[in-house]
Amino acid sequence: MKPRVFDDGAFTGLEAAMVFIAFIVVASVFAYVALGAGFFATQKTEQTVYSAVQQVGSVIQVVEPVIIQVSADGQHIRYIVIMIRGPQGSADVDVGKITLTVSTSEVMQTYSGGDRWSPVGGDEHDPIFWTVQIPLYQADDPTIPDDVIIGKNQKFVVEMNSADTVGCAIERRAPPDMQPDRWYAVSS
Repeated sequence: MKPRVFDDGAFTGLEAAMVFIAFIVVASVFAYVALGAGFFATQKTEQTVYSAVQQVGSVIQVVEPVIIQVSADGQHIRYIVIMIRGPQGSADVDVGKITLTVSTSEVMQTYSGGDRWSPVGGDEHDPIFWTVQIPLYQADDPTIPDDVIIGKNQKFVVEMNSADTVGCAIERRAPPDMQPDRWYAVSS
């Protein structure tokens, strides 16, 4: 009878299989942790994006052009008319909370209250647009403290601020060749 020789080749194969299985387990745990971190980061990014969309969605959108009416002497702007659209996909803008500021390099005037605003389109409770007619002379609106004089070719800024929306500023220049009592569209 032959002496038995102990062959450990099968044992080596079994050890290799156990090491391979250990690598697979470690790799799967690592993959689980990496995927969990990726899902967490994706969820946080999604929350940030939704928050940013909500904030950007509450911006007042100015509908071009801004319109002005020239005074009777043809030298100054009498009214500034601006049309806005509220944030899309959300509740209507509360125009009573919007503060308007008209300024030039020499003067600044602030207007508040919703009585200058008029709804346009839709119905009065759910308008598509809002327009505001801003008087620049005390003769047109005795509640303003001083006249705001904006002459030919003069730059002016209208700022709209509200607690509910992101504010915006509109910078325009009066036409250089204004005619008495005429209406002009001024764009940026």
